[in-house]
This record gives sequence, structure tokens and C-alpha cells, in this order.
Amino acid sequence: MSDIAIQIATPFVTYEEYSRISGVPYNTIKKMVADGRLPIRPKVRRTDKSLINLLALTKEAAELVSIS
Repeated sequence: MSDIAIQIATPFVTYEEYSRISGVPYNTIKKMVADGRLPIRPKVRRTDKSLINLLALTKEAAELVSIS
């Protein structure tokens, strides 16, 4: 089995940026976060901005490929 190197520019992105790179509408992203389909970075304060955890999504995708 060969190794694959994956690079991501940043481990976390805003909802707006995730919408731009994925093509998923902003309101759909909010719903996906609310029902647990998209992982977010844990907030320290209530005023912190929610960020999509791209590292967790990349890890999940890699594990799905390994299962197939």
C-alpha cells in the first residue's frame, strides 16, 4: 500500500470560507453543524466565531478510503 501526503492550507475555516470552497450554501452549512454532520472547533467563549474543522474532515475522508 502506498502512502499519500495530503496538505491543507489551514486546519480551520469560517462557515463563509467553507461555503466558498465546497459550494455548499451557508445556511446548509449551519444546519449541518447543528445536526453534527460537520465538525467545528470547540469555542472557548460564547463570542468566539465557529470554525469548521478541516483537519477532522480530512481524517474522516482518509479513513473512508481505507475502508473501501
